[in-house]
Formats: sequence, structure tokens, C-alpha cells
Amino acid sequence: MEKSEVYDYLAKIYLDKQPAVAATKGGNHNPGLWKKYLLILIIPAIAIPALYLLARPLKFSLTKTRSAYIATANEPIKIKFNFTDSQIKKQGEEIALSDLDVSNFKYLQLRLRRQKKYGALSLRVEAENSLKENASYYLTGLSNNWQDYNIALGEFKEITRWDTLSRVSFIVEEWNAENKEDCVYIDEIRFTQGEG
Repeated sequence: MEKSEVYDYLAKIYLDKQPAVAATKGGNHNPGLWKKYLLILIIPAIAIPALYLLARPLKFSLTKTRSAYIATANEPIKIKFNFTDSQIKKQGEEIALSDLDVSNFKYLQLRLRRQKKYGALSLRVEAENSLKENASYYLTGLSNNWQDYNIALGEFKEITRWDTLSRVSFIVEEWNAENKEDCVYIDEIRFTQGEG
């Protein structure tokens, strides 16, 4: 090692005269630092409101609407029954409603039709709330053409509280079906404030 190299080496160590440090001295020490501070400010500004919206209890309120439709996929509910060769005495479908508040509505409306043209057939519509209050209502005169039915919620006499409706069921019973093999279609199920 020559003398000049030794002096340069000692200058680097003791005097801190490294080229990279000398270039940044007196200027911005880290040009990307402001981006980090900006992220530190933006992330909480977005995350805190998002957490609030996700963490607060979401309550589905139907107080200002005129009707509440119950989604049944994109097709009618189909209750196909065959009481001729089986021990089954009833067939039906149930819709879970997760404590739906329908206290501001007066009617349960739905459209029904059956597959066969003749023979008496009744459909039992059953409602239950979270207090396990259960009530039924029978729809009669089902035909093979679509018909609209309006059931006043007052017809479900055993139910005292409509603010936590947990399920609605549609049941065909063997003793109420003249034809022991048929199919019932149910569509456009909704709770409304008026009959029409």
C-alpha cells in the first residue's frame, strides 16, 4: 500500500468522507421518506372507517319500504310430492329468515300454481318466530294457472311478535291432496303493507 492510499483509507474511516455520504450531505437524507410518512397517514385514514363499518352490527331495517321480497334463487320453489308408494305423509320447503323484522307489514303475498289440472289440493303456510311461536294457515283452491294469494299476518293467530320472524314453511300434506302425485310451484314471496 502506498502512502496516498493509506491517507485516503484513514480519511474515509476517521473523517467520514465517503463519496456517497458527501453527495447527500446538506440535502434530503432519504428522498423516499415522505412516501413512508404519507402511507402512515393514509392507511389509518382508510382502515379505521372500514373497520368501523365492518365491525358495527348490521341490522336490516324494513320500516320505510312498502314490501320486502324473499329471494328464492332465480326460479320458483318447487314442492314435488308422491304419496302413493311411500310412508311420507307430508312434503315441503322451508325458508330461513334470520330473525327478519316484519312488524311493519300486514300481508304475506305469494304466487302459486300446481302441475295437475284437477283434484283438490291445499297448501299449509307455516310461520315461526325466534320465540318458537308457531302458526299455520291453509291456502285452498290451487289451480294449474298462476294465482296471487294475500295472507293477512293476523291470520297467524299464535304469533304475537313479528319483529323476529325466523322461518316460513310451505307444506303439502297427504290428507289435503286428492291427487297423491303432483307438484306445487311458489314464487314472488313478499311481505307487504297493503293487499295489492
